[in-house]
Amino acid sequence: MSFPENFGTVLAGLEFEQVFIQHPKWVECVDVCWTENCTGLFLEFYKFIKLRLDDPLSRFAHENRCEKYVKKLKKDKIPEYLVKYASRRTTEIPLGFV
Repeated sequence: MSFPENFGTVLAGLEFEQVFIQHPKWVECVDVCWTENCTGLFLEFYKFIKLRLDDPLSRFAHENRCEKYVKKLKKDKIPEYLVKYASRRTTEIPLGFV
């Protein structure tokens, strides 16, 4: 599934999987801030994100992308839902994934 071509400037025309890989800010926002109260395309995107993050390896990769993303931002520009990644150092594979 994908976002419509006229869906703003960031997510327009992107498939959900592309957003998952290329836009950790949006993925984390959905995971932390959204609820199942959304409808239509937003509900489908919410379900997609939750399902992908249920996979431990996908979540690990996402969290690493979040860490890299916040390193590019000034501290006062980091959204509240991403602050936890500003001081993390999880570049190693966690035990149990080897």
